[in-house]
Amino acid sequence: MKKSFLILFVLIGCANQNKEIIGIGEISILEYPRDKELRKWIELDSQYAKVYQVRRYFENFVNDDFFEEKNIKEKFNKLSWSDMLNYQKRYKELLSENQKKYYDNKSLTKYVDSLIMIEYPIIDEFTKEIFALDYD
Repeated sequence: MKKSFLILFVLIGCANQNKEIIGIGEISILEYPRDKELRKWIELDSQYAKVYQVRRYFENFVNDDFFEEKNIKEKFNKLSWSDMLNYQKRYKELLSENQKKYYDNKSLTKYVDSLIMIEYPIIDEFTKEIFALDYD
């Protein structure tokens, strides 16, 4: 009986831990995670700190209600923090892979930008929407 109880307890603990891991970074980029959540994400992958910086940076270019607007939520609510994380990692990877092909950073960046737009069209659309507004 004690062994069964212990095994059940361990299985429940593992199931709860897996639920937490699945949820890492899965909230919309239109929202902020709670501080405790963000710290945990950053512990698991330090790149989330850069995603946080980018998310804060976006606020410099939009009005105060941008992330709450109905049409923005309809278009981008499914875009998650983990999507942005994967985008940033892939961008860095593409820069590294193609660095030897280009002599100057401007050409390299332009080429990588063209590739990443194909791989992540929703993020391309999202950033175009933000920078098109030109708020300060």
